[in-house]
Amino acid sequence: MTAITPSETRAVAAPGRLRGYHSGAREIDEASVEVRGELPGWLRGGLLLNGPALWDLPEGGYKHWFDGLAMMHRVSIDANGVRYRSRFQQTADYRASVAARKPALPGFATPDPLGFFGRIGKERITDNTAVAMARIGGQWVAQTETPFVTAFDPVTLETQGHVNFTDKEKLHLMSAHGINDADGNYWNVGVELGPKCTYKVFRVRPGSLQREVVGRWTVPKSGYLHALALTPTHVLVWETALRAQPLKFIFTGNSYIDNFTWTPEAGSRIVAVSRADGSIRSWDVPPMVAFHAVQAYDDGTDIVLELCNTEPSIFGMLTLERLRGGKPLDVVASIARYRLQAGKGSAEPEVFVPDVDLPMVHGAYWTNKRARYAWLAGADPQRRNPSLDRTVKVDLDAKQVCGTYQRPNAAQLEPLFVDWPGSTEEEDGVLLVPTLADDDTGSVVAVVDPASMQARATLHLPQVVPFGFHAAWDAA
Repeated sequence: MTAITPSETRAVAAPGRLRGYHSGAREIDEASVEVRGELPGWLRGGLLLNGPALWDLPEGGYKHWFDGLAMMHRVSIDANGVRYRSRFQQTADYRASVAARKPALPGFATPDPLGFFGRIGKERITDNTAVAMARIGGQWVAQTETPFVTAFDPVTLETQGHVNFTDKEKLHLMSAHGINDADGNYWNVGVELGPKCTYKVFRVRPGSLQREVVGRWTVPKSGYLHALALTPTHVLVWETALRAQPLKFIFTGNSYIDNFTWTPEAGSRIVAVSRADGSIRSWDVPPMVAFHAVQAYDDGTDIVLELCNTEPSIFGMLTLERLRGGKPLDVVASIARYRLQAGKGSAEPEVFVPDVDLPMVHGAYWTNKRARYAWLAGADPQRRNPSLDRTVKVDLDAKQVCGTYQRPNAAQLEPLFVDWPGSTEEEDGVLLVPTLADDDTGSVVAVVDPASMQARATLHLPQVVPFGFHAAWDAA
């Protein structure tokens, strides 16, 4: 199959940082990366980036940021220097869409190009796993909100096909954020759609491809599902008030997000599934929608969950027309803390620190114990910029921002926390922050000290990396 070249896309030249929302990224085998400043000697491994990169095909394109065909990137750091590599994910959706020279499958905000009779008897689900990454045993995988999981080689970025689980569980929706616990287990949650919807929290043990369902529960209509959270004792799932309409999934050919309806009268719930015995408790909460958890932890008999709560209008704010037009972000998220108390059936959020999302804590704390500090991507509170434009450090005890790193005139994405091997102090490590300033030749990864929030070094990549969502660290 012949790939679409940058010159064949329908993309137009974009100014400044808005280049991050346009097609044109190339597959690069191996290119040196200029380092300005000094990298810590212990930082050895690979920064993995995943995200949409190709929105504009010769005969049609995508209209939403989330729908671009996925590209993987690796920034390798070792004693010999820093190098960059990029590869498109060779998924079924990518191959079919490139061959058709236009979108071939439905996506997040892309309706199915086939009519009703063309869809009969066919499973028309995208495997464009452009959101997040995790490991199932020793295998790296990329994920999105559909049940497909795409394996890839973290060094060569070669796509290795779908992970074929050995169980018979049926899932139609799945969290994009599978979580690895300290024992190497992979945890996730999915939904089986039907006259009623069944949530299934499952675990995959190292060396296995069987999804062991630890807990399941049924609801009339499931909520929009993007992530989950773990404590040492429980798996936490938040049922948003953006509710799935199962018949639309089956019959309409709608885009993914158009199969959900904002239903505030249905409220929301937080469900805790015991990791030990699968027992389930739940708490009603005011109607909400959230992509990501800052953290979750046990506090005596209470469970505490901190989310980045946003608004249902966020999805419409992220169309390419708005983003490429430089429209400011009118909706971001705020941190909301829920204290889930034994013997109670409801909880109210304590909301603090607005205009943030894409949270990160030290790896020794995530899923294991309470963290005091979190690092997040932040937006201009005056709503003057078209993208997230700063990295903020939040003191979760004081419930306030306690540090900021910001490159002038730049977009700044998720800050990936890479901790010193074996460290347990919360600020021991570096933040790797992908950025793109108006006058940059290519994307720049800032290496930021989590304590001082000052850049120790910058890595200057050989091309603009289209704006994605999440990163991961492949330790040497």
